[in-house]
Amino acid sequence: MEEIKDKLLEMQKTILNDLESDRDKSKTAISGDIGDDIDHANEDRNRELYQLLCERDQVKLEQIHHALDAIDANTYGVCEDCGEKIGKKRLIALPFTKLCVDCKNEEERTKGISRATSDLSSSFSGSDTGEL
Repeated sequence: MEEIKDKLLEMQKTILNDLESDRDKSKTAISGDIGDDIDHANEDRNRELYQLLCERDQVKLEQIHHALDAIDANTYGVCEDCGEKIGKKRLIALPFTKLCVDCKNEEERTKGISRATSDLSSSFSGSDTGEL
């Protein structure tokens, strides 16, 4: 368990360092009236990318905190859906996981079905004149 906790803490440290580094880079970006339209477009694109990465990293940090709390509470490694133990290989590969492989597969399958159903229904929701 200590090995996984160390891995989680290292992941947390890496994410925080990356965020700090990216923040420093964004401070030195072109701003104001300096540069042409292409420079400003690149700056906007980089800012959007940075925001997306930050959001993804925030989610990962929350998952890491949740896993560390579970370790402290002695509930780590138990699937939140079915209550079964999560396999050690899965925990080592993805130490902040909350679901066992079977429950994760089911979750992804269900999301895939609901997405496909949504896509299918939206393709039939257009205006139909009844003409062939």
